[in-house]
Amino acid sequence: MKRTRLWFQAARPFSLTVSIMPPIIGGLIAAVENPALRLHFPHFVLALLGCVLAHAGSNMLSDCMDFRAHVDRQGTYGSSGLLTANLMQPAQLLRGAVVAYGIALLIAIYFVLVTPNGLALLWLILLGAVLGIFYTFGPFAWKYHALGDIAVFISFGPAMSLGAYWVQTGRFAWPPVLYILPLALLVDAILHSNNLRDIDNDKIAGIQTLPIVVGAKQGQRIYALLVYGSYLLILVLIIFAGLAWWAASTFISIPLALRLGKKVKAQAELPKPEFSRIDAETAQLHSVFGLLFIAALLLDLWVG
Repeated sequence: MKRTRLWFQAARPFSLTVSIMPPIIGGLIAAVENPALRLHFPHFVLALLGCVLAHAGSNMLSDCMDFRAHVDRQGTYGSSGLLTANLMQPAQLLRGAVVAYGIALLIAIYFVLVTPNGLALLWLILLGAVLGIFYTFGPFAWKYHALGDIAVFISFGPAMSLGAYWVQTGRFAWPPVLYILPLALLVDAILHSNNLRDIDNDKIAGIQTLPIVVGAKQGQRIYALLVYGSYLLILVLIIFAGLAWWAASTFISIPLALRLGKKVKAQAELPKPEFSRIDAETAQLHSVFGLLFIAALLLDLWVG
């Protein structure tokens, strides 16, 4: 039982909502945009499982690379904490990452073989793999060179949503790319809040993140842009891109967004322990926003 709990912790379960929402949304958009389509539920679940496993594998690999690069040390935040607490060894997490990636790869191969235009889908899968594996791995890790924001925005936004749409329809379309953008902004906000919190520790480790490049004050403005921009983008998509007006229900989560925006703006005045969970709190906003968005798509599917 203890070992099971450790592997559950290694996957960083609080973060997995960012890989759960996009494939669900992509599948639902396929049903909404194609009324004659009969949703293939096993493929819907399999796409979801593949995305979550790939994300869990990336989390475990990132733990190993951050530990090796001394980004994760005693007293730092942001990882599973298993390596810094000596509860697991890097080799164990690497094996876990290989297993998670391996199962996700088998799912990907299956979809390439059975999905119409599967070879085109392969390029989308390869893009996700490059962004996920090389986020912290390799000679040019995205995270360590201030490109992590781009990687997570694409991976946990358009790539996963379009992939889930594609396995249902066998073709490219713009709605799964455009409609997921508000959620992609919030995913980036999670990473950005993490990097804002860790500016001092990341400087010691010698890596570059966007808040280090632009400075804390500008980084706080970017966080506000990401969070509040997601709501503005919902309105833009409703008015100009055909998104159902039900999606405006996401505005119910604005009080939480305002509270987080105020907290980030006051970062310098807050004790570090009080600010330490800003990434988890932003992930909570992403979850609430995402659930409201999914409810809107389900309502649109039911009404339509």
